[in-house]
Amino acid sequence: MSNNTPTKLDAENPGLYGMLKITLANLTAIEAHHIAVSKPTAPENHVSSFNHKYATLNGYRYHYVEEGDPNNETLILVHGFPDLWYGWRYQIRHLVKQGYHVIAVDNLGVGETDHPRCDDGNYDPYRTKNIAANLVKLLDHLNVDKAVWIGHDWGSTSIWKVGLYYPERCRAIISIGFPHIQPVAQFVEPDVLAEHFPQFRFFSVFQTREPEGWFDGDAQKVAIAMFNSVYGAGVGTSHEEKQYYVQNYARTTLHGGLNYYRAVRLNHEDELPYIGKPYTVPALQAIIEKDPIVTPAFVAIHPSETMTSLEKVSIKEGGHNAHTENPEEVNKVIDAYLAKVFQKDK
Repeated sequence: MSNNTPTKLDAENPGLYGMLKITLANLTAIEAHHIAVSKPTAPENHVSSFNHKYATLNGYRYHYVEEGDPNNETLILVHGFPDLWYGWRYQIRHLVKQGYHVIAVDNLGVGETDHPRCDDGNYDPYRTKNIAANLVKLLDHLNVDKAVWIGHDWGSTSIWKVGLYYPERCRAIISIGFPHIQPVAQFVEPDVLAEHFPQFRFFSVFQTREPEGWFDGDAQKVAIAMFNSVYGAGVGTSHEEKQYYVQNYARTTLHGGLNYYRAVRLNHEDELPYIGKPYTVPALQAIIEKDPIVTPAFVAIHPSETMTSLEKVSIKEGGHNAHTENPEEVNKVIDAYLAKVFQKDK
């Protein structure tokens, strides 16, 4: 695919691919700006300063970071797309100081965790029921009975489903941004979603194979364009930290993250038996007021009457990646809810 050739992708989603092409065209200026505004990464946030571990979970090799005393209450942090365990760096260090045992995992398909390609069109490894099963197996590996699960973006979807399928392994759920979507009888096509919420037009494109052809399939170019678009302004992620993302996604490509989007119909089928059933795990929904993707309006359309113990709180500053853009407020929100969870256990 030539960079200048109009495609179905451009017609369906002129914002996403066009944005990446503009980013590459202006890369020199974006990089110069990012370097100029970046502060040195604190030694405690260097990738090498974290305790990296690996485990085989249901046949897949997972990479995760473990910090804190294993005898303390366990928190499992699950990232979204395009992200890595490293997106939680500000939360990991903070929560350990609060006395928690903290695990941040590279979810299936990204980073140092296995990334099944599913080139045959069978996206079974990425259906959220199976992702949830893998994450619960991590608890078994750690000899932990229950954990508080904290997620962002697709990580939120993953942990909401841990609560749906394995409530007995959950003390609580904390979602930064993305709401629990109750099981329903009618599958909502991505095109229909995009009609009501245009910011999700990329969802339809990710159902196709076209993203694999971006920039003639050059994974390095895609990664450079993607992460300079996401982090190039320098809010919350330094130039040095950005390079870690570029290196990881240039190696693995975007395919693992894209497969989560391609498995959504399988997820719908898995959830049909749960229509109308109570969601019993205590949960906190953090709504990011300035999130341009998971907007407050998007969160508001999703009913929560099946949830037996749901609290909501607003995060006033920061965009979609508020956990890196405004970690102080996000950490306060998490702290306050955890205090309630563990006070109730006493």
